[in-house]
Amino acid sequence: MESTQTKVIFFDLDGTLFDHYHSLRLAMNAIQEKYSGLAENVEELIRLYNTALQQAYDDYLDKVTTYEEADIRKIHLFFAAVDLPEPSLDEVYEFRDAYKAVYRANRRATPGSIETLAWLREHGYRIAIITNGQIEDQTAKAEAIGILHLIKRIVTSEEAGHRKPEPRIFQYAIEQLGAFLHTTYMIGDSADSYIKGTLDAQLAAIMYSPTAEDSQRLLFGQKIPDIRHMNQLLDYLGISHEILSNSIDPSNSLRNADSGGADRCQA
Repeated sequence: MESTQTKVIFFDLDGTLFDHYHSLRLAMNAIQEKYSGLAENVEELIRLYNTALQQAYDDYLDKVTTYEEADIRKIHLFFAAVDLPEPSLDEVYEFRDAYKAVYRANRRATPGSIETLAWLREHGYRIAIITNGQIEDQTAKAEAIGILHLIKRIVTSEEAGHRKPEPRIFQYAIEQLGAFLHTTYMIGDSADSYIKGTLDAQLAAIMYSPTAEDSQRLLFGQKIPDIRHMNQLLDYLGISHEILSNSIDPSNSLRNADSGGADRCQA
């Protein structure tokens, strides 16, 4: 275990630091063009795909299926949801290849994330990711969007032996970073997956919601700060917007944002 007095901020990756919706929308546009039988609009396809994705991946996390089985089942569930014929294994692979080619080519960080992480590092914060994804896939994704060098640690449910939103995964992450409850924050885009577990672990929670209309919301009996843009986190933490030192240049990260990397079942 690392020992430090440094303040710690835990982040979700997908939908918080990684712009999952951007990649997903472009991938669904490509799928809609490829499969003429898809009558739904792209937003409905996104909703149905996300539902299939979550159901299949939950089964994997519950150890009902293997990782590969979950990836295949996700596509079967999606085909059923959009009234496409049951796919053969070859058709599953064809769909997956078409989807992932577009999804991976368009991966990017959410607006302001790279700069915000660099500011946090500049001001002495230790940054970690907490995820239910697999370590290899999430590490590759963080590298692809240009934030890996800013991250101290990626803590997975597989490593911790507990999945979000169980408070034990957050407690495990605190132990691994040598953090303290009163100087640790958790930022995520899902109330059920992140905010609930964070509060149960007695950590300070911040909701990331680009469509939020208010600066806070009532969740699980507590008022939770709501940020629409990642730069608002700096204001919340009282970090002044001074010029970054030359040693931390976000433009270096932006130039690396198109690099490739492994995807995961959750995509």
